[in-house]
Amino acid sequence: MPQPSMQRGVVLLVGLIMVLLITIVSLAAIRGTGLQENMAGNMRDRNIAFQAAESALREGEWILSPSNKDALPSFSCLDGKGACLDMSAIPKNSVTYLTKEKWKKIAKQSGLDIKEVADKPSFLLEELEVDMGASAAAEGSAIDVGGMMTTGDATPYRATARGFGLSPDAEAVVQSAYKRRFK
Repeated sequence: MPQPSMQRGVVLLVGLIMVLLITIVSLAAIRGTGLQENMAGNMRDRNIAFQAAESALREGEWILSPSNKDALPSFSCLDGKGACLDMSAIPKNSVTYLTKEKWKKIAKQSGLDIKEVADKPSFLLEELEVDMGASAAAEGSAIDVGGMMTTGDATPYRATARGFGLSPDAEAVVQSAYKRRFK
């Protein structure tokens, strides 16, 4: 009867190393998938915040529009009215430097009912103080430096809107310039 040879267990060792490598690759794939899911969720939240801000901006632009038959608001910067004179005349008072508390105090909340956002979007309208030129401008046309120098009796405005996503950390601020002939 032949004697059994001694086995050294090399196949077992190679098999364990292969299982360890497969586990490491699997864990890296799971971690990468989780990271991609978080990024997609953040992009969705950012997109919702942008859309909320954009809707508030359009509401503010409607107020400035000649199609709106209501009178323009008084640009006196009263709490909750969302209309101020050019705040960038003093840079530290400009919209860029407003704290969230000050923004909530003077901005006007959107009348749109947007579900599931962390906070209602709001907007702030400013009547800009610029030296206007002598030619006519189309109502609602874009404002740039060259255009402001040749706009005639149009009044320039700036509309700024802030919107939030599903979480309060997702915030978007959008802004547009608007000029309207005649007050």
